[in-house]
Amino acid sequence: WKRLKYVSTVLPSNVDKHIYPEEIQVRLCNYTDVYYNDFITPHLELKKGSCNQNEFDKFKLRQGDVIITKDSESADDIGVPTFVTIDFDDVVCGYHLTLIRPEEIVGGYLFRFVQSNKIRKYFEINSDGITRFGLGKSTIQNMFLPLPPLQEQQQIVDYLDQETTKIDTLIEKENQRIDLLKEYRQSLISEVV
Repeated sequence: WKRLKYVSTVLPSNVDKHIYPEEIQVRLCNYTDVYYNDFITPHLELKKGSCNQNEFDKFKLRQGDVIITKDSESADDIGVPTFVTIDFDDVVCGYHLTLIRPEEIVGGYLFRFVQSNKIRKYFEINSDGITRFGLGKSTIQNMFLPLPPLQEQQQIVDYLDQETTKIDTLIEKENQRIDLLKEYRQSLISEVV
């Protein structure tokens, strides 16, 4: 087991949504992009923004990065992760998020570990706040995680990706069935009325 700070760089973002013409024009990966998506892919529609050169160099998204939400209205809904699937030329991590850049750990493994109940509970217990809850950099950095060899980490990621894809496919099929049943219900009501 090791603390996160020994196997990655933790970077709380300060890039806001304002667009200044004198700055580098970018696309922003915002809170909602992270909260509602397990993966940051080229297909996501991201909002425009701007940042200075230092912010661009520090927060430009790279393949393998993990981004987490660093605040929330409830302690049990904090630290939601997403995984960056490719190197982006023009996308930076926005405000209210923390970018975790893996160094001696497989990014996908870190992403899946942060999704686990153990870490969700760790974030809930260690968040600060009363009406709005936040995760400080030290809380994130001091998170303990098991570190099997890199090859084993990748095997774990591959297995979880495969199994979660199966589950996601089943969920999608069930949602389609529910939609069809709702349509049938509405049509039955309309017909009888």
